[in-house]
Amino acid sequence: MSRIKSEKQQDVLCLLGELDVHSLNNLWSTQNTILNGVKYIDVEQLTRVDSSGLATLIYFCNRYDVKLKGINPQLQTLITLYDLQPVINI
Repeated sequence: MSRIKSEKQQDVLCLLGELDVHSLNNLWSTQNTILNGVKYIDVEQLTRVDSSGLATLIYFCNRYDVKLKGINPQLQTLITLYDLQPVINI
């Protein structure tokens, strides 16, 4: 069972669950399909994000020109600690 779920709602991809090294394979293999036409990735319902999950979000933001929305304090802390504000679309 996947620890991450994605739901596409018009131009928003909502991610739910845990975005970590163990859950990335499904997102990675379906990225072209799930990110087609997406302008925002809603990360509000993510309960856990590790460094590999953050790297994937950064890649998606830059590769598909999408922005993150619903950033929780835990994810904001990771973004700040890695000094990623200049390279991630918020």
